[in-house]
Amino acid sequence: MIFLAEARRIISKMIQPRPALAVPLAEAHGLVLAEDVVADAFYPAGDRSQMDGYVVREDAVPGSFFVAGEIPAGAIPGQVLQPGECYRIFTGALLPEGGGRVIMQEEATREGERVMLPVFGEKKFVRQKGSEAKPGDVRLAAGSRLGAAELAILAQLGAVQPRVIPAPRVRHLATGGELVDPSLSPGPGQIRDTNTHLLRALFSEVGVRDFQTSRIADDPDATAEAAETEADLLILSGGASVGDYDFGAAALRKLGYQIHFDRVNLRPGKPLTFATRGRQAAFVIPGNPVSHYVCFHAAVRLAVECFTARPATWPAVWVPLAEGATLTPDPRDTWWPARVRVAEGQLTVFPKRWSSSGDTFSLAGTNALVLVNPDSPWQGRALTLLLEPPAP
Repeated sequence: MIFLAEARRIISKMIQPRPALAVPLAEAHGLVLAEDVVADAFYPAGDRSQMDGYVVREDAVPGSFFVAGEIPAGAIPGQVLQPGECYRIFTGALLPEGGGRVIMQEEATREGERVMLPVFGEKKFVRQKGSEAKPGDVRLAAGSRLGAAELAILAQLGAVQPRVIPAPRVRHLATGGELVDPSLSPGPGQIRDTNTHLLRALFSEVGVRDFQTSRIADDPDATAEAAETEADLLILSGGASVGDYDFGAAALRKLGYQIHFDRVNLRPGKPLTFATRGRQAAFVIPGNPVSHYVCFHAAVRLAVECFTARPATWPAVWVPLAEGATLTPDPRDTWWPARVRVAEGQLTVFPKRWSSSGDTFSLAGTNALVLVNPDSPWQGRALTLLLEPPAP
């Protein structure tokens, strides 16, 4: 049995990023750029007004000006601004030739065709040509993760088919003859399949769109046959332990996978198996839903990050424990479902009531995992892995 840190080191070593490809901009969210993206022009393309107001020559002095016209955003001014003249101008509009300063409309007093501009401040309120980017400037570097702001930058640069590292294709097998579809009423000895929907949502949260799933009975041949796939990442729910009906690791060996570990000092999730075959990776996760939740955030999410060339995330911080919180240590490192809340600028972690790894209800509202072990130096705080932004 190995510690989680060693398991994560092995995963990081054994999984290589997928080959880069070009995708539509609408499909690039959350992915990683495979190459630099450079500016294709000057940004802005010309001197533009930062304000609604009046544009005057740079050498003008405060006083009364003749309003020679107006320049809305999108217009191409063909006039040359003469001394003693100004133009009514709007935010984002190009300055006319000769224009060098914009006076805010709040500083102006308009009377017919003339306007009094009594005060010129130090700021010119002009976005100068090329002040944000010049042709060839790298605006997004290879390795950048594409969030909302980065997508806006790509759109501005006209990079509508960016080359990215794509998310892995995931094949999921829910094993167990006791599983039935959630739409059905379980018969004697049966349970509804929760893990499929849990994993589908978790993978979606980390950018995986290609998620194929099926349920199979506890049969070694059926498991091996269903596990043969061209997907990048194979997940077997159940079949991870050493019982007579746990065929996960055996199926992987039969298919030529190399098992790198099958026990982790982790609670819940001790019988977690990780294997690879060429560029493919596979996990066998113990069947209980809390084990699935913990194993995903402790190990499987790292695999997705490796496939997509994203920096490995492990946002563990010390957070004050809620008053009266109780945590029961175990010889293994327990990652306890919890909810981190923020109030008056202070983070507080509230451990969930957790009766067993089969207690799906304990996951409601979970946005963090708290590390609990005999050596935890709590003193009113706990090492907390943040999975989502803190809740109010």
